[in-house]
Amino acid sequence: MTRPRGTGGRLVSELERLGAVPAEVPLVAIEPVDAAGLDAACRGRVDWVVVTSANAARAAGERLTALRGARFAAVGPATAEALRALGLEPAFVPERFQAEAVAAGLGDVAGLRVVLPQSDIASPALADELRARGAHVEAVVAYRTVPLVPDEEGVALLRSADAILLASGSAARSLAALALPLDTTSLVCIGPTTAREAEAAGLEVRCVADEATEVGMIRALVAIFGGRR
Repeated sequence: MTRPRGTGGRLVSELERLGAVPAEVPLVAIEPVDAAGLDAACRGRVDWVVVTSANAARAAGERLTALRGARFAAVGPATAEALRALGLEPAFVPERFQAEAVAAGLGDVAGLRVVLPQSDIASPALADELRARGAHVEAVVAYRTVPLVPDEEGVALLRSADAILLASGSAARSLAALALPLDTTSLVCIGPTTAREAEAAGLEVRCVADEATEVGMIRALVAIFGGRR
């Protein structure tokens, strides 16, 4: 598991329940940023807040819970769950995270103010699509995603793994940069966006989860290894 350290507790326990031997080898870390931009974006009327990851929900949590009258959209089930942990119920969760689908799901946004808390390396596609539909978009950096180089033990775990779980394009790029021989390792991506970024980085993806959640990745692993004895 290549997510930031401390974010895979439930995934670890479920994998252990299924008889797997999970190991955490973080390939990215989440770092805070100066909150001045986020504070400014959350002042005044906010019609929609589109939250693009669970990390964004956690990073912007205090500001989001203070908003009054705003509706919240989460780009996937994991992000929706992170919002609910803050006491915020998403008004919209798309089936697939695609900029056009997310923007369309908000309905008529012409003239509405939309706050988009995200990573410093987020794609501009969603903000661009919302602006094309007439929204006034405040795309604001809520956190930084930085690559991590694992130590020797971490590299050894990656080299010997039967499967490596990739939950973000940044983790995929960090893995690719290590240039490890992964011919016998199954790379499992949380969704099609991560898979595209992994393949663009030169990695060979074995499977893409049918649902962009921990449960989806577990199902993908069972599909690959479930019949092995």
